[in-house]
Amino acid sequence: MSLAEGLNPYLGNLHGAERPKAYLAFDLMEEFRSPIVDTLVMKLVNQKMLRPTDFTWPTETGGVYLAEPARRLFLKQFEERISLKLAHPDVKEQVSYRRAIQLQIQRYTKAVLGNVPYETFERVI
Repeated sequence: MSLAEGLNPYLGNLHGAERPKAYLAFDLMEEFRSPIVDTLVMKLVNQKMLRPTDFTWPTETGGVYLAEPARRLFLKQFEERISLKLAHPDVKEQVSYRRAIQLQIQRYTKAVLGNVPYETFERVI
């Protein structure tokens, strides 16, 4: 999405390292981590939709992964979560999280290129 807005996805403000990655995407997703991903993970664990047996044992490098059936469940639940409708101050109608992310990228672009203060996303419950 950042390319569509004329931004270089490799130029992040919060994230960065020596290896080239799309650090701007990491930056832009940061304000959505809690309302989308953290909330979803807590729901899946609290409702026992994910269990310890759904994870692999640590690999040689220490990685722990979701087994295939649990990964499918997570992705299905993630898609439902990111499609939820919510209010965003830049538009009148409710929008999905996916659209809210796009609106925040537009806000970021205006802040960087137009010298306008950036307003973070705040989920109103």
